Amino acid sequence: MKKLICMILTVCLLFALAACGETKPAEPEIKEWSRQGTFEDESGNHLLVSLSETEGYEGWAVTLMLDGETLGWIIQQEGNTLHGNLNGWDENAEPFNVTISEEGEDGLKLEVEGGETYHFTKIDVPEATIKVTVNIEGFGQIAYAEGEEAPEIDPEFPAQSAYIGLAEPAVHTFLAEPEAGNLFVKWTKNGEDFSIEPQITVLLDESAEYVAVFEEDPNWQNPVMNFAGEYQCDRAHATVECFGFDEAFITVEWGSSAQELTRWIIVGKLDTDTLTINYSGASKANLVYDEKGEVKSEESVYDDGTGTIVFHDDGSFTWHEDQAENGTDLVFAWSSAAGDSSMANPWTEADSAEAAAEGAGLGYFKLPEAGMEVGGGPVGWDNFRYTDLLAEANGYVAAAELTVRKGVNRPDHDVGYDTDDVSGDYTAYAHEWTTEVNGWQVRCFGNEEGRAMKAIWASDNFSYCILIRGQGDLRDVYGLGADEIAALIGAIE
Repeated sequence: MKKLICMILTVCLLFALAACGETKPAEPEIKEWSRQGTFEDESGNHLLVSLSETEGYEGWAVTLMLDGETLGWIIQQEGNTLHGNLNGWDENAEPFNVTISEEGEDGLKLEVEGGETYHFTKIDVPEATIKVTVNIEGFGQIAYAEGEEAPEIDPEFPAQSAYIGLAEPAVHTFLAEPEAGNLFVKWTKNGEDFSIEPQITVLLDESAEYVAVFEEDPNWQNPVMNFAGEYQCDRAHATVECFGFDEAFITVEWGSSAQELTRWIIVGKLDTDTLTINYSGASKANLVYDEKGEVKSEESVYDDGTGTIVFHDDGSFTWHEDQAENGTDLVFAWSSAAGDSSMANPWTEADSAEAAAEGAGLGYFKLPEAGMEVGGGPVGWDNFRYTDLLAEANGYVAAAELTVRKGVNRPDHDVGYDTDDVSGDYTAYAHEWTTEVNGWQVRCFGNEEGRAMKAIWASDNFSYCILIRGQGDLRDVYGLGADEIAALIGAIE
């Protein structure tokens, strides 16, 4: 018995000694994060880390340039690491969660959640001694590229300003592009005129400010003007109005009863080549009116609607609403707005140039005779149409499409076209020049120098235009020479 008791005591003593010998692991010391700067891995990827003290954006500003893509946002210190979502600025973007920890004497390890691990070492970035800013005056965008490479405007995120910091002189190329309804005027450097070319290549060897100057185009007309008016489809009524320089503001109302209707509000840019508006962010609401005609209630159905609107030559448009419950497109026909003479009438087909002139109220409309040789081929006419004080003929010259328009340039009432440019064409051409034909000053436009795709001119009472469009791959470049344009103009009255 004594031996058994001794054994039990011995075992208990051993357990006690073992327990006393165990030490609880110490909690890691939390250090304030201090490793910042520019880092690079062996694949040429870059990681930039800096402290952000901007109100509302406190934390660590992290930018990751990985395989040609750039991600970045403000993330926070968690323990001895930085952790967060580098796509946090966009709630609709897929999260890109990273954990950054110190590695070695001055390196960083970046672990992508569910992805790869990258190892960065710190690099020294020379301090910029040449500081160049690029800004705009007016409405337009700018872009720049290193060397003599032509820059490209980012259509999704166009820039209005830029900063370039250099440790030593370098060549850069700047590009300025006006917004719709505006013209590029010039570049200035430190407030002095520098160049009238929209694209310039310069040696940046001193700190400077370059400014791209834009001004409103006095001859610009919102292309939606050709389609502004009132439209009807069964119980649905639509109003098309110009919005800004190149957008449409469209209201559609469908009355389900005398006191109830559904209203859509759509804003979008018109593609002048396809006459299509691809819109997003449209709103739809159900409204109820009281006996006095005042809104009693308004219930939002959605405010993120999408769809398309396509205008047609016959004065109608087709509306496709992506959210439509029945999936049926609606076709709206133009209808005159009572008491409003400013709305453009729809086009009406005519049998001849004379009939188009008579219908438009022009008196006469003389065209080059069919068979006349111009540009290596004959002129021919396919169809004619007219609207209020404006006549149009469509045909061909050689293998190209030919359109001629004539309109009154001093009407006694509002009309649905630009009296200075009756073409209805708002293409941005690469070249513009003026020539004299039969005493008229003719403005010519084209994408190849000296080859006119569009010509406009005016007499005392009328404005005229010629439009030329090539076939296939030549559609955006084919034009007529000076003698050919002069021959056509000489036969038009």
